[in-house]
Amino acid sequence: MVATGINVGVIMLGRPQFDITLAQKHYRAALRILEQQGINIFAVEEPITTPEEVEIAFTKIHGHNLQAIVVFQGTFCDASIILTLRENTDLPMVIWAVKEQPTGERLRLNSLCGLNLAANALVAGNKQFKAVYGDIDSPATVREVVAFLRAAASMAWLKGKKIGVAGNRPAGFYASNFNEVDLYAKLGIKVEYIPLNKVFAAAASMNPDHAKEKIQGLDGLAGRSAGEINKSLQAYLALKEIIKENRYDAVAVECWPAFMTEFAGAACYAVSQLNDDGISAACEADVNGAATILIGQFLSGQPVFFADLVIGDEEEDTLTFWHCGAAPRTLAASNVVPVAGVHPNRKMALSVNFPLKEGEVTITRLSPGPDGRLRLLVVEGEGLEAGLLFQGNTLLVKMQQPVRQLIAKFLQKGLEHHYVIIYGNYSLELKELGKLVGLEILE
Repeated sequence: MVATGINVGVIMLGRPQFDITLAQKHYRAALRILEQQGINIFAVEEPITTPEEVEIAFTKIHGHNLQAIVVFQGTFCDASIILTLRENTDLPMVIWAVKEQPTGERLRLNSLCGLNLAANALVAGNKQFKAVYGDIDSPATVREVVAFLRAAASMAWLKGKKIGVAGNRPAGFYASNFNEVDLYAKLGIKVEYIPLNKVFAAAASMNPDHAKEKIQGLDGLAGRSAGEINKSLQAYLALKEIIKENRYDAVAVECWPAFMTEFAGAACYAVSQLNDDGISAACEADVNGAATILIGQFLSGQPVFFADLVIGDEEEDTLTFWHCGAAPRTLAASNVVPVAGVHPNRKMALSVNFPLKEGEVTITRLSPGPDGRLRLLVVEGEGLEAGLLFQGNTLLVKMQQPVRQLIAKFLQKGLEHHYVIIYGNYSLELKELGKLVGLEILE
């Protein structure tokens, strides 16, 4: 799932004593730009100039499953209109004012002053909104508006999502604890529980031949027994069937020790393939990790890397991320072929070994604070071409912040050992999402 097809209602505010014609020209240009960004626009063509016109405007955009409202501050107007707008909808709202160049003549729009007046009234009324000020053709301005709209879409999309927890967190892995009530209250995500013996029983009934095509292109299979390969395919098929039956949107799997000791196989391949299938899957029964994967997959439209932080290089300002061989193969570096292997510590198959591709990345994580309430980590970096640094999956990331300070911050804030790495820069979207749902942002 990717954040496209976002439905947005758009309304322009104005006052007849200012240059409405010029404002409408800017308004039409803004609508075109938003459409070019993949936003589905449902616009009220006529400017709203009085509070009484607000209700009529909403009847024109009602019924389109809107995820957000864009209020275009065409000209100056008093704050009564924006307060009436805010009272008519609880949808996320962004107010966009445009710059005006000095001419030595009449102030034709006074858009910023109108936004200032609106913001003052909304803050005084404790009403949520996002204010953006900038030229219509400014990439930074458009990026800010669109990031907010994508965040609003992700907030709407997350509501009602279900995560299935297969098993329990490993003993002593308190980092996989989660606040089920806060997860639902903030993001609308529900959690259900799956006994691992149900997964194992389902796996025993699966025909591995039904997934043999999934391992095509995977090197190193000749070194693995048919029994090892079949067990991994059966685990994958069982989890996928349980996900389908229960309409789960993500799973958090107790990949060890029970998978190793009771099933006699690794869950790594199953987790890898589920993520490649577009199903968010996390290891070590990490529910908050699975929820973060959901967000990352929605925003980017592709799988993400779920990994441990294992090395920090202060001189190079790089962080090394690693996991045991459960990364989705679609993220493999372009010059390598993923290799079938075993879990590096438990020595059980199948894991999938490869280094990850280079590219801009956003590192994020839903993380409960000391009070149990969710926070959201958001930092940026650049994935580097580095080869496979350890058995499993690795990615070397050049950070934008000094690594010594960054690691100290991670530790001082008590972040979990799992991080979600999204390819692309989604820092604005994540921060806006955090603000919309009331999360503390860690950056």
